[in-house]
Amino acid sequence: MQSKSFRRLNEKTQVMCNPRNSHVRSRGDHTLEVVSISGTIASYLRLNMNLSMAIAAAHDIGHTPYGHLGEKVFNELSGERFHHAVFGVVVAQEIETKGQGLNLCYETLEGMLNHSRGEHELTVNANKPPEYAVVMYADKIAYTFSDVNDAIRYEYLKEEDLPDCITILGKNPRERNDSCMRALIEESTRKGNVSFSEGEVFNAFNDVKTFMYDNVYHKMNLSLQEEVLKSAYNFISENPEFRQIYPNVDPIVCLALMTDNELAEIGELLLHSAKIRMRDIDHFGVFEILPFIKDKKIDYSNPDLSWAK
Repeated sequence: MQSKSFRRLNEKTQVMCNPRNSHVRSRGDHTLEVVSISGTIASYLRLNMNLSMAIAAAHDIGHTPYGHLGEKVFNELSGERFHHAVFGVVVAQEIETKGQGLNLCYETLEGMLNHSRGEHELTVNANKPPEYAVVMYADKIAYTFSDVNDAIRYEYLKEEDLPDCITILGKNPRERNDSCMRALIEESTRKGNVSFSEGEVFNAFNDVKTFMYDNVYHKMNLSLQEEVLKSAYNFISENPEFRQIYPNVDPIVCLALMTDNELAEIGELLLHSAKIRMRDIDHFGVFEILPFIKDKKIDYSNPDLSWAK
């Protein structure tokens, strides 16, 4: 939690970009909620709490500015697959601590790599440590109900818009989290492995999660943020000063290490001037990092965990 990548999460999008309401969650707030839920579940199931909480703390350090939109735009711009779970492992091994890495154990890194499911089925690999599944479920429980809360704050939803099944889970995010954690712990104890896949509570949770994808995540207008990302990419990739100082640094890596506020500042500068200079942005945190990786070839699509074999 003392890493630069962890601190940057406080200025990266969870679901609402650059929120003015201080109670709307950042990616950092979401991460702390996942750490808390993961620790609680692991404790009740008598699993490795330290491993579960370490994976949870690191699971999103590979996220781009503007959340999943950044992944989408970087995929389009580069023609290569950019995924936050993979890049998080790259950050932890190749970029953090002046390019020396965080010295995380293999299980923490692999758990980070295996936490993401998106809107797909919440599958569990029984051949992997159960702590991976703990964090995967904790992540989904945390963001589903916190994002409902924040979507209502920003009037993407009203309480009356929510599916009736949400009343089964509780009146607020805390009660809904607790309902799902209790059901997960009960089912996992009964089955002898980490599982949350059946019963009234799971069905209600799954319906709410699907509702959020259909009615919020896929319907948000992020065209302004998309334009900022593309303009910032063009600026970095075409800037002769950047290319001279950091000839081996992929502009995608540079942008992925920025925060929402830093991207917004580039957008503001470009809006008011046809030409901006590196000195206009050299106060960004990313420029504390790039000197230590400028001679490394960072492959953001390859987590490179082959060293464990």
